[in-house]
Amino acid sequence: HPFEQIDEDRDQALSKGELSFSMNQEADQLPNWVVPEMNSVGAMEIGVSAALGACDFISAMDTARIPEWNMWYHLLNCGFPIKVSGETDFPCMSGSRVGQGRVYVQLGKVDQLSFDQWCQGLQQGRSYVSDGYAHALDFRVAGIAPGFGKVSLSQTETVRIKASVAFAPATPQTVAQGLLTPPGGKRFLGDTVTFHGPPPEAVALGGTRTVELIVNGNAVRRWIIPADGAIHDLETDLSVDQSSWVALRQFPQLHTNPVEVILAGKPIRVSKRSAQWCAETIKQLWRTRGHTIHESEQKPAKEAFDRALEIYREIAKASP
Repeated sequence: HPFEQIDEDRDQALSKGELSFSMNQEADQLPNWVVPEMNSVGAMEIGVSAALGACDFISAMDTARIPEWNMWYHLLNCGFPIKVSGETDFPCMSGSRVGQGRVYVQLGKVDQLSFDQWCQGLQQGRSYVSDGYAHALDFRVAGIAPGFGKVSLSQTETVRIKASVAFAPATPQTVAQGLLTPPGGKRFLGDTVTFHGPPPEAVALGGTRTVELIVNGNAVRRWIIPADGAIHDLETDLSVDQSSWVALRQFPQLHTNPVEVILAGKPIRVSKRSAQWCAETIKQLWRTRGHTIHESEQKPAKEAFDRALEIYREIAKASP
């Protein structure tokens, strides 16, 4: 938020209370630029490992959705082709049941299911993540689905978006499905880790779901779709004026992997702020975790963190 907006008492100084209030508001947004505490679980070191080419995908669908997807969005904005996969991590993270976080891989027409082939599709990003009650049966940008190649444009151009989605006619009315808001607010929607009260018996029948077209982390088009178990086809046009990533989302139940649209051969460099945010999370992680690294590994660990920071500095210089 701008200084003037945070400075509620207009004393030309920002108090701890004003900063905390502003950060709390920002943390409920997706994407957001609040630097996390980096002292918990989840994608702690991914900012380092992605920059150094040691990471292929980020796992999602078990912890709170905003911080999960926020980390992923900023990495994508820096041009790292990180794929998303779904997990439950039962019983370590989610203790109620398996299958709360899922990933569906597009295999095409096959005579026999091959786990190796499924893993290859997962690696390529031919997939979407879901809680099992929301589905993106098809999603294409200029005819190309996630994991099947990039869209290459020589100049600013309008591309056609097509998708097919479906939502269950009966969905558990829970925090995990985004149909019950926990005391902590929107930022905890999608969470399967914390038991937000006793196991709910309530089921939401029908209703609607908001499907969003996401470009570089921001929703640029929305559709209101009935949760009736039927397949609904979506179409729209999208003008692309910079190298971008494009995906389909229904918060917090569903997200496709992105399709990269490359303009004039330039890499995806969406936002200087995203690169700076990634760098700040690495600095914060070292402050909270650096001292826990074994003494014999301190030097190479610090070198790895510093190399990653330099990469983000270079990305920031090349970003608008």
